[in-house]
Amino acid sequence: MNTFLKQNQVRRRLVSEYLITVIMEPTASGIFCNRMLSMVNSEDVNAIIQAQRHMLDRFEKTNEMLINFNGLSNVRLQQMNEHFLMHTRTLIEMKKDLDSIFRRIRTLKGKVAKQYPEAFNNINETSNLEDDDDEFDPIPPSVATTITTTATSEQSTESCDTSPDVISPTISCCSEDPSQENTGTPTSDSHEQPVLQDEGPDSADI
Repeated sequence: MNTFLKQNQVRRRLVSEYLITVIMEPTASGIFCNRMLSMVNSEDVNAIIQAQRHMLDRFEKTNEMLINFNGLSNVRLQQMNEHFLMHTRTLIEMKKDLDSIFRRIRTLKGKVAKQYPEAFNNINETSNLEDDDDEFDPIPPSVATTITTTATSEQSTESCDTSPDVISPTISCCSEDPSQENTGTPTSDSHEQPVLQDEGPDSADI
């Protein structure tokens, strides 16, 4: 037993010494790891970790806000769906009511046409004529008023035209008539000639 215990102790001592020598001896992988760890700055690593934590907090807050927004939008969507269904029902009911009203109007129209055909035909003819007049009006009222105003303005300009070309024929006719009529009276000619000479521009020189 003593020998067996001594052998175990020796074995343990050898294993521990071997492990110590393996750990303490510099290997290639150990040197590479030590160099990489020495290149990393611990302050930068801590700053990166803090920034990541800050961004994580912001993302969590935005996620909560989006969850609340989605919940509110779902509630609003349900409310709008209910309102939409209600309005569609009201529109369908209104359409049914209008269909029934127009059906009754058609039935009443048919009864009136059967009872009073002549009056009904006259009413239809007058309504058709009015529609034709409205559709095929050759001159609208605005154009008619402009035409009348231009015609009146042209008439007024013609009546007020006092140019010498227009007046000269009448004067010549008037001047010719008394001379032809009074050819037999020399006294009248002798009195008219000096009057005409006095009115001319060369009378002062004479």
